[in-house]
Amino acid sequence: MSELGTVHVRGLRKCFGDRTVLQCIDLDVASGEICCIIGPSGSGKSTLLRCIDGLESVDSGVLRVNGEDLGYYETPTAYQALSPKQVARQRTKMGVVFQQFNLFPNMTAAENVMSGPVLVKGANKRESRIRATELLTSVGLKGLEGHYPSQLSGGQQQRVAIARALAMDPSVMLFDEPTSALDPEWVGEVLGVMQDLAERGMTMLIATHEMGFAREVADTLIFMDGGVVVERGDAREVITNPKEPRTKQFLRMVL
Repeated sequence: MSELGTVHVRGLRKCFGDRTVLQCIDLDVASGEICCIIGPSGSGKSTLLRCIDGLESVDSGVLRVNGEDLGYYETPTAYQALSPKQVARQRTKMGVVFQQFNLFPNMTAAENVMSGPVLVKGANKRESRIRATELLTSVGLKGLEGHYPSQLSGGQQQRVAIARALAMDPSVMLFDEPTSALDPEWVGEVLGVMQDLAERGMTMLIATHEMGFAREVADTLIFMDGGVVVERGDAREVITNPKEPRTKQFLRMVL
């Protein structure tokens, strides 16, 4: 059976100098599952996503995405690091959307969306432009293909960033608090695009403070604090009836 779109984490540990940011993280996300990660600032949510995407190396533990060990391969006697080129190939199967839009300011919306397929995969420019137009239309930006980031609202820029990630045809999408840098009036349009992706069966891991969105869209919810997973379960069950005292305390503050 294909493991495309799956994430498997066991005993993951990540340190920055003397500071342990992630401690013994266990996580399984099935293909098509929507997993929301909540917790206070500094709890390790962003670092976990960066490790899953390969932006950060892990100090120990097993990390497998799409059925492949990320960043290394196993031999009968040892684990061997993959080359940067091989890691880059693995990362093309994951789309990432950050708090900041990270769009190229000198490129139009369409050119930003085209940039990955053309520059990384060597795709045909004409075909990539057609695909970019289709993706921008799918996120509600029809007619804005020629606009530069400075001509777009924050919500529109974040939707361009989502279209750019989708242009690489990922099997897993990672969202790192994608609405936290937006004015309140623009949050709904970005969450609407994410909800549409969920309905289409995209595997998603989402670090978020949007409890209403998590309750409505997520299959599972993870609460992190101090670099550990404190509680995990059905999203609606955890939000309405958390079992751990620390989860209860956090939800009382944010709901």
